[in-house]
Amino acid sequence: MKKIVKYCVVIIELLFIWQLGSMLLQKACLPPPVEAIETCISLLIRGELTAHILASLKRIVLGTLWGTAAAIPAGMILGYSKRADQYAGGLFDFLYVVPKVVFLPVIIVLMGIGDVPKIFLIGLVLFFQETVVIRDAAKSIPEEISCLMGAMGATGWQKICYMVFPKCLPEVITSLRSSLGTSIALLFITENFASVSGLGYYITKSMDQRNYSQMYAAIILLSVMGVALYSLLGILERKICKWKLIESGNE
Repeated sequence: MKKIVKYCVVIIELLFIWQLGSMLLQKACLPPPVEAIETCISLLIRGELTAHILASLKRIVLGTLWGTAAAIPAGMILGYSKRADQYAGGLFDFLYVVPKVVFLPVIIVLMGIGDVPKIFLIGLVLFFQETVVIRDAAKSIPEEISCLMGAMGATGWQKICYMVFPKCLPEVITSLRSSLGTSIALLFITENFASVSGLGYYITKSMDQRNYSQMYAAIILLSVMGVALYSLLGILERKICKWKLIESGNE
């Protein structure tokens, strides 16, 4: 309930600032929030944005899934295995600082137009961001715990399943939540490159047509999508990482 109240207060504050800016600027490029919201509702009722919403949602979800699925084993191996970190850690650190978005034209040339390059780029960026967090979490496991499990006869695979993975799981979700803003930004960028669908494409098309009410309507929906995914990850974290909440005293 507290979070609902918090969100309501934030929305009211944003609408107030938006309305104030619209009144002061007095330009078509910043219509009042009521006009944008009415346009948004109208577009949803007519179903004009349904295909664009589904296209964006599919790209962000699939990109997040493949990036996370690849980051979990990579991060645990780099963090737990000193040999793996010795051979691959330097290369990973070098690639991590390279801005992946600059490879979008190359990715499109190699993979063609459509959803695949967009999903791949989103997942690629998430892969590097999450792997760093997971690797650091795996490295923070005390050596004594690993030795104790080894003394009890645990195999390397059992250590990964029952020691490394539970330790890294909360960090996986936390890194997902912190990376969500980056994912939405990448979604917008990719949908403006060789694309004819998605909310990012619709926003830019409306801007080019000087249809600002439709542009802001799509921005609102993209923002709502981001907030919904962020809240969903928060619920997921509370459900499957209860020990973290107990340790922090939030439960």
